[in-house]
Amino acid sequence: MKFGHTLTNSIQPEWRFYAVDYKPLKKTLKGKHVKVPSSPDSAPSPTTPPVPPSTSKANVDLFKRILEDSVEKLGKFYESKEASLLAYVKVLEERVSKLQKSETTSPLSRRNSLNKSLTNLAAQDGPGDTSSGSESESDDDANIGLSLNESEVDLTNISSGPVSSSSSSAISSPPHSDQGEPVVGSLKDLCRETAQNDHFKDYIYSIKSLRTFERELSLLVEFIELNRVGFSKILKKFDKVVGSSIREKRLEEVTAKLPFLASGGFLKPLLLKVQSLINTTLILKPILPSGWSDRKVYTIGCFDLFHRGHVNVLASLREFGHFIVAGIHDDESYFKLKKKYPIDNLEKRMANVKPHVDMIYVIPSTDPMPYIQMMVSPQDIEAGLCCYARGDDMLQFPGRDWVESVMPVHFLPRTEGCSSSLIRTIYHSDSDLTRHKAAFAKTRYDGKPVDENGEVIKTS
Repeated sequence: MKFGHTLTNSIQPEWRFYAVDYKPLKKTLKGKHVKVPSSPDSAPSPTTPPVPPSTSKANVDLFKRILEDSVEKLGKFYESKEASLLAYVKVLEERVSKLQKSETTSPLSRRNSLNKSLTNLAAQDGPGDTSSGSESESDDDANIGLSLNESEVDLTNISSGPVSSSSSSAISSPPHSDQGEPVVGSLKDLCRETAQNDHFKDYIYSIKSLRTFERELSLLVEFIELNRVGFSKILKKFDKVVGSSIREKRLEEVTAKLPFLASGGFLKPLLLKVQSLINTTLILKPILPSGWSDRKVYTIGCFDLFHRGHVNVLASLREFGHFIVAGIHDDESYFKLKKKYPIDNLEKRMANVKPHVDMIYVIPSTDPMPYIQMMVSPQDIEAGLCCYARGDDMLQFPGRDWVESVMPVHFLPRTEGCSSSLIRTIYHSDSDLTRHKAAFAKTRYDGKPVDENGEVIKTS
């Protein structure tokens, strides 16, 4: 595959604006007409005259201009990412710290359950019983520790003796009371209690945020490397077409302006730090009710201009169950909700979502409640085998009263600096000035770009 296709296919669609303009640069070398984008500080220039193929000096000048624009865009992108990501990692550290505190006194804490189990074992042995010997006691402790670190363990009987090493579909057991005793109740009741537990909610926010952040950093490392290769390859083509030998010199100039192309900048050290936080968080994972992972998880959205934020939230739904059911608004209901039509039609939106879920249904109304009511079976409601989850950008979502009356509702943190509105403004605005302004603007918590006054930058 040619590198231009590799670059396009490998980069996140929402980041293509900031990447080296490989195809326009290549077209310029071939003498083809290229529309030069206006700079952010100038008025749009939709009538930029085409470059005549025969004017080689004009081609070279245009090539240099596009190359400099690419360097400038990528530099601004990296600077904005560095500032926002370094600030956000502090938020992640605070979330993990909060999790550590809530886990300390939680009835869902595996460590608390283990301590209770060891206390029970000691009480059963009695103060005068020494027949087991120190070696045997050491073996029991090792077995318990090993079982708790397994990724698939049934902890149902943890309070009555050594933990069994038999596997099940998830780390799970009945929630415990404040005294460490198993709570008796239906799966429906236990799942609701777990959903309201601070330890559980802190864990979900921590692990989801960290996993999303880890993926973001990995994608950025890949993005930087693809741009490094792109600059190298296009300058090599320039030398070949023009008959020069400036590649190495120009690469040094580019790297001097964008030193992260060579070093990776802050990304790799930060990635290691985040992976350490993930390990800390996983150790604090709460005990979940047996049957938790057998549930169906429902969600509803529009999913226009499918992006990494959608991917992140859909992947996170697996924390709540094994079968994901997504409702998608059709084009007309989308228009009624947002006063504009989606960029991607219903068929494309369904095709984008389907690889990440198990079932899709269409909602042809602004009110999704009658449709989700028809999708959820009374048997699943009664057995507690269903729940609802979505991003926390809309806490009072349509139909919440009914949904929450029949199943637990879970909220997930959004992916920072990412939204369909941002992508729509950058790539589908008629104004070059608006596109550039949105591309380097700050974003609200819901991912929409805002100007210096905090007003949303809208598509012209």
